[in-house]
Amino acid sequence: MGSVSLHNVNKSFGAVDVIHDVSLDIEDGEFCVLIGPSGSGKSTLLRIIAGLEEVSSGAVSIDDKDVTDLPPKQRDIAMVFQTYALYPQMTVAENMGFALKLAGMPKAQIAEKVRDTARMLELEPLLQRLPKALSGGQRQRVSMGRAIVRDPSVFLFDEPLSNLDAKLRVQVRGEIADLHRRLGTTSVYVTHDQVEAMTLGQKIVVLRDGRIEQAGPPLTLYEDPVNTFVASFLGTPSINLVEAHVEGGHGEASARLVDGTLLSLGSGHDCRDGQAILYGIRPEHVGIVEGHREGGISATIHAVENTGSDMVIVSDTGGYRLTAAFKEQRPLEAGQAVTIIPDLSKVRVFDAESGKRIRRREDS
Repeated sequence: MGSVSLHNVNKSFGAVDVIHDVSLDIEDGEFCVLIGPSGSGKSTLLRIIAGLEEVSSGAVSIDDKDVTDLPPKQRDIAMVFQTYALYPQMTVAENMGFALKLAGMPKAQIAEKVRDTARMLELEPLLQRLPKALSGGQRQRVSMGRAIVRDPSVFLFDEPLSNLDAKLRVQVRGEIADLHRRLGTTSVYVTHDQVEAMTLGQKIVVLRDGRIEQAGPPLTLYEDPVNTFVASFLGTPSINLVEAHVEGGHGEASARLVDGTLLSLGSGHDCRDGQAILYGIRPEHVGIVEGHREGGISATIHAVENTGSDMVIVSDTGGYRLTAAFKEQRPLEAGQAVTIIPDLSKVRVFDAESGKRIRRREDS
């Protein structure tokens, strides 16, 4: 096993700075997900941990050993790539055992490790096949098996599910989670898919422009985002962010939304009278009642999206749109007049200029 630590890591390609002073600790046995939009630096960070990219400054440690200047083969890591990277002329068994063969391990021992890993991944019937005879999901499992047989200190996953269709992504995602539970190996996983991040990660690191915006357990980031970027990046459908300004201040404050609706913010928010804010509420934290009621936001339903298990309502308020999400089926349809009632305990308030979270003083 092995912990991973990045210490003030910077990376530049010529005059372009892509990683800015990143420090991160990943505990022994932890499953850490690096997530962010394209260009956020997540794949570059993974390659730095692997030794495939040199740091411009800073240090990398694995299992408390400085590996900053060590080549990949000396870092005791195994990488699972997006493109499978299997040798087309080799069978499944040969692909899985190739790194062990290069290391000089005896043939009998290689065969035993490959067999044990194939059994774990349900690849035993496929061991004599060539990669071209496998499905995408099977190829990815072979790629994972090739990493597992090496028994590394750290697994590195570089968007391993992005080439799979939706159904296979769910299946292989479950297999990766199950493998981590059984093996307990430290894992660093790169993805742009927030569903993968939320379901797999014990720690999520949200990156933007080569900087860490927030890191922590999935539900902490979801429920307690530090800014609008993190709040918007995690969650489907995305959080509702409505322009507003504060009426009141440090005592009992309210938010005056752009359509004139006045909603209580409760007491204790560290905001000032007249401050421009973004009023944030997640779609699953609002209720809808038919007709117009006091204490809510008057709206007209614009669209109803029904997937069978979920129902998403998009409503027009006259100045912005709000999304509501429900698990139960509701008799609602486009054109219907409704009132949207936010759960005040779930409202998140952000400064409109900086995007930073405005907290209650007791939560600070």
